[in-house]
Amino acid sequence: MKSFKLIVLLAVIFLPSFLSAQAIKDTVKTKYLGESEVFILKSYQPVLNDAFKINLTPGIDTSTAKTPLLKYEVDPRPMNSNFNLTPIKPVKIKDETIKKLYHGFLKVGYGLENMPMVDFYYNTIRSKQFVAGISFKHLSSTGKIKDYGYPGYSNNELGIHGTKFFPDFSLSANLNYDRDVVHYYGYNSPPDLYTKGETKHGMNDVNGKFALSSLSQKKDVWKYNSAIEFYSFKDNRVSSESNVGVFADAGKNIDLGFLSGNISYEAMKINQPLQKYNHGIFRLRPNLKIKKELYLIDLGANLVIESNDGETFYHFYPKINANYQIIDDQLSVFAGISGDVIRNDFRSFSKENPYLGDYVKLRNTNNKIKISGGTKIKLAHDLMFLAEASYGRYTNQPFYYNIDSSMFPVTFSTVYDDVNLFMLKSSIEYKMGEKILFGANILFNNYKTDGLDHPLYVPSYKLGINGAYTIADKITAKLDLFYNGESYGIEYNSGLPAYTKLKSYFDANLAIDYRYSKLLSVFVQLNNLGFSQEFKYFRYPSYRFTGLAGVTLSF
Repeated sequence: MKSFKLIVLLAVIFLPSFLSAQAIKDTVKTKYLGESEVFILKSYQPVLNDAFKINLTPGIDTSTAKTPLLKYEVDPRPMNSNFNLTPIKPVKIKDETIKKLYHGFLKVGYGLENMPMVDFYYNTIRSKQFVAGISFKHLSSTGKIKDYGYPGYSNNELGIHGTKFFPDFSLSANLNYDRDVVHYYGYNSPPDLYTKGETKHGMNDVNGKFALSSLSQKKDVWKYNSAIEFYSFKDNRVSSESNVGVFADAGKNIDLGFLSGNISYEAMKINQPLQKYNHGIFRLRPNLKIKKELYLIDLGANLVIESNDGETFYHFYPKINANYQIIDDQLSVFAGISGDVIRNDFRSFSKENPYLGDYVKLRNTNNKIKISGGTKIKLAHDLMFLAEASYGRYTNQPFYYNIDSSMFPVTFSTVYDDVNLFMLKSSIEYKMGEKILFGANILFNNYKTDGLDHPLYVPSYKLGINGAYTIADKITAKLDLFYNGESYGIEYNSGLPAYTKLKSYFDANLAIDYRYSKLLSVFVQLNNLGFSQEFKYFRYPSYRFTGLAGVTLSF
């Protein structure tokens, strides 16, 4: 039945087409079409057949498939990676062990112009309870300078010191005896014109200090220091001077900064063949330091009461110092205003110019005002530059004045004048570890004197260069170069004083030290390598060249 229906369906579909084709065949009867034209009597109707999807589902029955048997094994032998670990070296830390100290140090040498030298120190080693020591120094010469008198000299220092430590404070004391001897050789006559005894100028100085100091490290407690200082100075020409000073200061941190105060009093007695008088100075100096991250301001005042043989003078000076850090640790500027009374005494004058005569006028210098400013520049890690300029007004500024030498070798006294002083100084320093050190400095002084035509025995400028080089921690060489500009002195013509120029001079010193061991070394010191005859004072030249060699020993 189904087959019959299928035949009927096919007949219905294909019968019209068959009848149409047959009709065409009956209408056009030809055997060969060739290039004949074909006429389509009915338009073509395309028919799209049904699409059948590809079956992606696996057609294999896996229900009966066998699961493979998996087997795992662990190899007990370790694998050779062929990689060797290199241990990391630890950073070396500088040895912080306490270095061994030695009780004693001795330096002895001998040089040209019959010049022996001794430096000796002996101290207790480090202690938290008590330290003490003794020292001795000697340097002398019995050489000669052509066409001048006997220039022999001797410098001697003997001192003892000690400090006792307590939980919150310390007590310290030192006592020193200094003896210096020179000879007045400032004359051009035959050297034996005067005996050594006649030209000898011996100076004895006994001085000491007792101090009490705070050791507290707490921020909110008062910190204090106090001291009593004294000296007795006397020469072999019947001049003497004694001085006693009491000093005390205390300070404490407050919210605004560090508040402190200083009070002192010095009493002095002078005896000379032509003058005797007493002198005293009282000072009171309150102070406040305000420190912030970029700036430091130091504010204070200075009250000075000066007494001189019954006369009393009062002085008041402001104090303002400021420092501003423009670039952290590299560039800073500073400025300040201050003033003070500068004490002048026979002792300090004699140490600077030992060729003083029997009469030395003494007056204190009044620095009415000093204005200063400058900058500090750190050009690199090891390179530092400093420059400072200042202006000051000084009354009773002392200068050395040589006396007529017609009856005796040249001796000096003092003359005072009011001056305006402009000062410029700068320095540069380079340091590379402990191997190389280099520095240079310049000092320029411009005095405007009220009475004198020129400042006496003060060079207008000074230049200095110094350097040190260490080779393998064994050999150290140090070189110092100096250049002093011209200065003015006094020369007498027929008893009348006249200004005279003292020539500028160059000086070079070289020191070489060879350290054989930590305990023993040898040294050579060569002075005035320029072989120039230096005149610091009129008619008093220096040796042209000196040399010194010796050894040092620690024990």
